[in-house]
Amino acid sequence: MRKLSGSVPTSVSDNEAYPQLCLQASRDDRVFADFRRNPIYNEILEHVTEEQGRQYLDLIARDPDLLGAMDEFRCNDLYGNPGTHTYPSVGAVSPSTLRYIKVLADLKEHFRTLDDLDICEIGVGYGGQCRIIHAYFKPASYTLLDIGPALALARRFLEHYAEPRQLFFHTMGEMESRAYDLVVSNYAFTELPRSIQESYLQRVILRSSRGYITYNEITPPRFRSYKAEELLALIPRATRVKEEPLTHPKNCIIVWGR
Repeated sequence: MRKLSGSVPTSVSDNEAYPQLCLQASRDDRVFADFRRNPIYNEILEHVTEEQGRQYLDLIARDPDLLGAMDEFRCNDLYGNPGTHTYPSVGAVSPSTLRYIKVLADLKEHFRTLDDLDICEIGVGYGGQCRIIHAYFKPASYTLLDIGPALALARRFLEHYAEPRQLFFHTMGEMESRAYDLVVSNYAFTELPRSIQESYLQRVILRSSRGYITYNEITPPRFRSYKAEELLALIPRATRVKEEPLTHPKNCIIVWGR
């Protein structure tokens, strides 16, 4: 995986083992069958706890329409053999899937509908958020931006669903400078070094009319990653929203274009 000059990693997840596991899961049926339980994968993703899942479910339940679509959302758990827990009223579901649904609930609250929007997601995991959004709304297009191995895994995962053909998979080197109707990033953008963040800001984020970024502050000092206050000053009309449930003391959600 590419490093920056001076051997600075390209993100917090740049630990060599994670991209290798993503690539293996995208190519090998046996690895793909259990990738969501793989300890290497769980260091980066699929580590939402049972209790956090319960808290996400409590928030989702405020929207009866979303709660009523749970069987459709639960289809996210058909592949990769995620760990699941049985929750009252909804049954067995992955806590990580509940987190994706909670993000969808936030997007619905802030932007009402995502139908017919050109959406871009920075840092896509295995494509779970993309699939949850498509299970409820009908975006015009959806661009997934990540490292090549993660995109390969997301492509394989999403191929199992009846997704629209307007899915685009791009690495940072391939991404074009363009305006999107909505940019989404769950932690990933804020886990990047400043030099890479600046590229995303200039080519995508500052050009786009709406955005939802879950902010965390876990990068090492050498990354010089943007702080929340800096991003709020840079992004026009951006506001800070409390993260619910709060998963780290400095976390928040940065939203614009409501």
